[in-house]
Amino acid sequence: MLARSTKLLIVLTLTLSLGAHWAFLQSIAWVGMVVSYSRDGSFLDAVSKTFDGRHPCSLCKAIKQGRSEEKEQDSQQAKSGSKLEMGLVWSSDAFKIQIRRDPQQIVSTDPVPTSRADTPPTPPPRWT
Repeated sequence: MLARSTKLLIVLTLTLSLGAHWAFLQSIAWVGMVVSYSRDGSFLDAVSKTFDGRHPCSLCKAIKQGRSEEKEQDSQQAKSGSKLEMGLVWSSDAFKIQIRRDPQQIVSTDPVPTSRADTPPTPPPRWT
């Protein structure tokens, strides 16, 4: 039961963070408008009035105002710098690798490797 409620909470949080609640509310408003307009005329006229943009209902106006306020808040946060930017902070100093070699350990600078001097173990090891 807890896992199911946790999944539901995660889905709800993602839905709200992506702004899908506006699409859900807009869908409800459109269905209500089609039902309301179809009382006075045909179904095709109701659909036409719903989506022509000249006959918004009160819920459509509230959704439009809410979206514009949300965009305004986001732009103000972005301008003030208070918005948390998630991402990789690149610093070349953090990735510097220092290799210290003892000059006596360097055998050869020849790019062609030489053969090994030690012999393989006898008998060869068995991998089972």
